[in-house]
Amino acid sequence: MWTKAEKLTAKLTLDEKIKMVHGAELFQTKGGERLGIPPLKMSDGPMGVRQEFHPAGWKPVEHSDDYVTYLPCNSALAATWNRDLAFETGSVLGEEARGRGKDVILAPGINIKRSPLCGRNFEYFSEDPYFSGKMAAAFIRGVESQGIAACPKHFAVNSQELRRMAMNAVVDERTLREIYLTGFETAIKEGKCRALMTSYNQVNGIYANEHPHLLKEILRKEWGFCGAVITDWGGSNDHC
Repeated sequence: MWTKAEKLTAKLTLDEKIKMVHGAELFQTKGGERLGIPPLKMSDGPMGVRQEFHPAGWKPVEHSDDYVTYLPCNSALAATWNRDLAFETGSVLGEEARGRGKDVILAPGINIKRSPLCGRNFEYFSEDPYFSGKMAAAFIRGVESQGIAACPKHFAVNSQELRRMAMNAVVDERTLREIYLTGFETAIKEGKCRALMTSYNQVNGIYANEHPHLLKEILRKEWGFCGAVITDWGGSNDHC
């Protein structure tokens, strides 16, 4: 018995499928108008649903219904060591994302803190892979309890902002798995997230968004992830 999604997919043309997996405008994909498939709408997190922008640029729309709860950053949340609170925080984020008409919240950030110079450390939970994964899993369950897909990021080995779109993270297999992938593995297996965002950087010379070892061998085959893989904004390199 086919699901409704499978039946619709079978009716889509190749051109329609391609349009649906690309960004049509800021934080939004193309829908399948012919079959009544709405676009997928996303928003940044995790400290509250991001304000709305005009479709073609980063100019805020600025209207009164933009106001949402200003949630604590992940580093502050981690300082509580409280997974129940992480769930509640995610639940608030998911509820308010749903109220704003979103399908996916691009959160939580779960990269490992390795350098004090990383400008986005406040978005990440911890230096500890095990702890990061446990907090992230609870946060994700909270988001998805509200019918919104959580999208943890940035997969993987993204622990600096300097040349973040082009830098090459050189790491051996043991360090990769024990330090950089543990949190993501827990988020996927225990949090059951429906989406995952890749990072801009290269990992051992290959961009993360097209990395066979990370995406096919580990993510899909070993961890059994069957959700959507989303590139960071503009982070798709080889379209062939």
